[in-house]
Amino acid sequence: KNEIFFVDGAENELDSGKKEILASAAAHFIEVFAINDEVDVYISKVSVLHQKAGDMAKAWHTSPVYTRDNHIICVFVEPAGSLKDMVISLAHEFIHVWQITRGDLENRIWKGEDCEMYPYELQPWEIEAHKFMAKVAQFYFEDRIPSHNELNEIKKETDSDFEKVKTIIKGASFSSKAKKIAKIAGLIGLGAILGI
Repeated sequence: KNEIFFVDGAENELDSGKKEILASAAAHFIEVFAINDEVDVYISKVSVLHQKAGDMAKAWHTSPVYTRDNHIICVFVEPAGSLKDMVISLAHEFIHVWQITRGDLENRIWKGEDCEMYPYELQPWEIEAHKFMAKVAQFYFEDRIPSHNELNEIKKETDSDFEKVKTIIKGASFSSKAKKIAKIAGLIGLGAILGI
């Protein structure tokens, strides 16, 4: 049973229209990715601490573990903010659910490869989620379920981008992690998406 909860101030400050759209978007993403696992979504009002943390604290996802059999998604929203941004953040987290349910991501293992040593911005699951979250949100805004070919293209493009990342890192001798991230993200077209 999939559920959506409005908590920590969002239940009072989001109007019924925004709540309906977020609930509808969550249901749409479950259908887009043919997710059969249980997904519980928590929409929470952004706190002062989250505002100070910036973009990295807009949302998170945890996968099923031995103590529970459901995915948990939490999206922090500014109730007066852009509904489009809220849906895009939700789409980002549903991409992570999709990655797990399709078997590509488990903990920090991507398709059998340990990616723990990669910085956040260059982890393949984040490359995919950042690059395609607006596109996935657009599926909702257009009330459209993408074809299997469209979803396969997302996966192929992620594979291609990650191969570029690995190739560049192997041949790189940059002096700082920040330079590596900025250069690699720019080379694979993620700089603007990641805000680098």
